[in-house]
Formats: sequence, C-alpha cells, structure tokens
Amino acid sequence: MLDLIKKNLPLALGALVIVLALVVYLNFFAGNSTALLASTADAGSPLSQDLLVTLSNLHTIKLDNSIFTDPLFESLTSFGVQIPPENVGRRNPFLPIGAQ
Repeated sequence: MLDLIKKNLPLALGALVIVLALVVYLNFFAGNSTALLASTADAGSPLSQDLLVTLSNLHTIKLDNSIFTDPLFESLTSFGVQIPPENVGRRNPFLPIGAQ
C-alpha cells in the first residue's frame, strides 16, 4: 500500500497543480463574456410596452380622501401599546467602563 502511494505521489501532485492553475486562471485572468448590467429584454417588446403603459397610468390615479371624514372611520379606536420610557445607556458604549 505504501509503495502504491509513493509511486503515484508525483502524478497526484501534478494533477493538483494543474487543477489549481486552472482555477486561478478562470477566476483571475479569463475574460468574463457576460456583462453584469446587460439587459436581455427588448425595449420594443409587447411586455415592455405593457409595463410602460401601466406605469404611465399610475399618474392618473386619484385617491378619495372622504373616507377619513366618515363617521365609521372616526369611530375606530387604537389598541396600540404605550412603550414606557427607559433609562438611556452610556453616551459611547464602546469606551472602556469608567472612561469619560
């Protein structure tokens, strides 16, 4: 078994060096063929036009504020919880204790 390991050690080390060289080359020296901010959508596609029409229609939306004067809305009560005031900690918590 030890003889087999000694015989194949140079082959294994050579393969490891080749794999590491390939990883280094692909990560640092090979050009990236895809642009990071490239858009694959065509500006003239129907989906793009649909989106643009929908976005332009958002400007024409009018909201009715009369709901806030409705007696039913005014009769609603809040069940919120009051948070009691707490003591404030040190001015700079990262200073050692006892330092100003």
